[in-house]
Amino acid sequence: MNISRRRFVKTTSGTLAIGLAGTSAALQVGAAAQQTSNLTKPTSQNPGQADGGPLHIPAILSVPPGNVLLLRAYGRGVQKYTCPVSPTSSAVPHAILLSGNGNSENIVAIHFAGPTWQALDGSWVVGNAAKATHFPAPNGQGVDWLLIPAQSTSGSGLFSNVTYVQRLYTLGGKPPASCNQNQTETLVEYSAEYLFYIPKT
Repeated sequence: MNISRRRFVKTTSGTLAIGLAGTSAALQVGAAAQQTSNLTKPTSQNPGQADGGPLHIPAILSVPPGNVLLLRAYGRGVQKYTCPVSPTSSAVPHAILLSGNGNSENIVAIHFAGPTWQALDGSWVVGNAAKATHFPAPNGQGVDWLLIPAQSTSGSGLFSNVTYVQRLYTLGGKPPASCNQNQTETLVEYSAEYLFYIPKT
């Protein structure tokens, strides 16, 4: 890991903490002890194109003409659900995005409520969830694949001109069958590939 940039990922007992020096961005996901047993983990490696090869994207999730790929990153984190849950419950993401195929320790962004993606340089993009296009994960094990149009952006860095975000090759993240007694929220681990697009120049 590049210590000079002071990036770290630390996972302990259901707590995911991300420290990003040089920006005010920080993400902490805390899970109470009673939630730890309810933390659903993906059962295998992310089934996406880990070698960085071509992606097979359903036509319904295609980005409109006039946009080009800016960044492809690998997301790891949790989907947070408020109890009680149902198969149609919506979640709040808490995740880190890693460069390349996810085998790198280089954090490029964090992902949190909004849905929002914030880069290390402080720029961010907020997606328009109401206008997102959904496609059921073909493996049946992950949350929906998505095409999300940008609703707003900020800053002058990496994400300042993002127009669309795709979430593909998901694993995990689905709501559990139920919450434990007296549990107010539950965390479900997931992974996905995120593709960010900007206008073609």
